[in-house]
Amino acid sequence: MSVRKFWVCLSLVALAAASAFAASGDEFYDRLFNRGMAQFNEGNYPNAYNSLRTAAFGLLEDIRRFETAEIYMTLSASRLHRESDARAAAQRVITAERIERRYGSLSLPDTIRKEFDEAARTLLTADQVAFLHGAAPVTSTRPPAPAPQTTTITIPPPIIVPAPQPKQTPPATQPKAVPPPQPQPQPTRPQPQPQPQVVQPQPVAPQPVAPQPQPQPVRSTAEPSLAEAERAVNSGDLATARTMYRAVIEAPQISHANALRAAEGLYRARDFAGAIRAFQRGGAIGTGEEQYHYYYAVALYENGRYAEAKRELQAALPFIEVTPDVQRYRVKIEGAIE
Repeated sequence: MSVRKFWVCLSLVALAAASAFAASGDEFYDRLFNRGMAQFNEGNYPNAYNSLRTAAFGLLEDIRRFETAEIYMTLSASRLHRESDARAAAQRVITAERIERRYGSLSLPDTIRKEFDEAARTLLTADQVAFLHGAAPVTSTRPPAPAPQTTTITIPPPIIVPAPQPKQTPPATQPKAVPPPQPQPQPTRPQPQPQPQVVQPQPVAPQPVAPQPQPQPVRSTAEPSLAEAERAVNSGDLATARTMYRAVIEAPQISHANALRAAEGLYRARDFAGAIRAFQRGGAIGTGEEQYHYYYAVALYENGRYAEAKRELQAALPFIEVTPDVQRYRVKIEGAIE
């Protein structure tokens, strides 16, 4: 018996005496699926999203209806401008396609398929969109790096200064002597001075200037980690899912939307202490996110914080479907002694 069916059966046994509307797990999820589709067609997108999300959890073994539920959840969240919920639902369609190819043969209205394809191009990566349509993943090409620029240094020629020449001394004038004239000494010719040797400088090879390293873009790892954690939850590998969600919520920075996604995942993985930590990192739950009050209430109750659990449950009840599981925790929380 799968984990999902085990918990559904356990919930039904616990409520058999107190709930008049208890039914089999399959009938319950079928009814929620049909209700969500009807709510979407009526334009009731918040309730359609909540009904289909619960229904999808019970349709994991039916890939066709699971993908159909996630597609309509994507469109509901997109029309409500809840981009993070829309992206998470679209990514679960990709996850299901990796298990079994069904998207191309789904019985979807042309307008719905066209709208989902347009939303997928906005919410998913190019590789994921290509995979959805059965094409080879798109690979990005980077332009070749420019050739390094070299700086040539020109060395000027040396300045040669000629050596000074010695001045010639004119011959001395001899006075006329009475005796016969004596031969005059010949002036001494200056010896040639050695010319300085001019050393030609050796050309210096220009040194290439190394190009400045370009900063690499920093990519957030929260999205891939959350997607992998959700796949682990959907496949029943709860231990791996808890470890990955814990790593996400303990990151130095985490967005409000990612914190709520991690909180829901930890709730599904039954790591209630981790779910409380994720809600604390995410901050206040806003309008359109009221369903998270219920997850927070269950996590607080399982950790013995009954007064806070009652407060969160009361904030969630007007906005959620009272399923057998919700009714079971409602009885527990409201009857808890503080």
